[in-house]
Amino acid sequence: MAMLLAALAATIAATLLWQQQRWIGEHQHRRDQVQAQALAMAGVQWTRQIVFDNAPAGNVVHLGQPWALRLPAMPIENGSIGGYIVDAQSRLNINNLSTASTAATSTRAALQRLFAALALPPNLVNTITDWVDADDKTSDPGGAEDAWYLAQPIATLAANAPVRRVGELLLVRDVGPASMARVRPFVAALDAPTAVNVNTAPAEVLAATVAGLDPAAAALLVASRDKTPFTSVADFKARLPRPNLATDETSLDVRSDWFEVSIEAQQGDTLARARALLRRSPTAGEWPVVVWQTVE
Repeated sequence: MAMLLAALAATIAATLLWQQQRWIGEHQHRRDQVQAQALAMAGVQWTRQIVFDNAPAGNVVHLGQPWALRLPAMPIENGSIGGYIVDAQSRLNINNLSTASTAATSTRAALQRLFAALALPPNLVNTITDWVDADDKTSDPGGAEDAWYLAQPIATLAANAPVRRVGELLLVRDVGPASMARVRPFVAALDAPTAVNVNTAPAEVLAATVAGLDPAAAALLVASRDKTPFTSVADFKARLPRPNLATDETSLDVRSDWFEVSIEAQQGDTLARARALLRRSPTAGEWPVVVWQTVE
């Protein structure tokens, strides 16, 4: 009986010890998770100052400035933090299609050229337009308004409003993960009509924005601006390979007000990622405003 009681006591003690160790491990993991998320969010705040200090409002914005440098993972106590900033105006703004302005016409034409270069179905421009514009008129060919979405197995309605994030386009007719992956590096979802910054746009976006500009010529422009950034839209036009290339000057700029931020923070074995969209503050002297932010 004494041996049985001793064995039972030892079992109970071992169980309690195991549960305590498990609780400690879970507590440490949760602590690391919270700290990693806090670091990632602090990184977003840090980028607001970087943009404010190194891409001043009203000045030319280009990739040779400090804000554009990718920060490698820097070691900190029990982890690391790193990240980068992207000029959101280096991309075509999908929400331009929701406006009744020249920006909508220019963006529509640019998206048609971009989708053709990416070998994507041309009707995607119409389906995206119908999703973000305010009317209920179906664009032809291949557009989609409420009638098409209501007829699907899971009935929905067209948004008929600007999208908040590019990922929302997965809800649009014929837009799937594969096409989204191909177009995502070249489009943005911004809350106001915007022009493309020719100092930061990739060659694919430049070729789409300027009718008749072939990919090789666009690549040469990118190489040229890396040495000498464009000082104005007129400077950009002067350095085009042919003077007869059609450009809509209202769709081009050398300044930017919108920036996307990606931060990655690690604490112990836990990794947290923060993404945010920044817009310059309308009030002079203030840091950019956080339009949206996600942490995971």
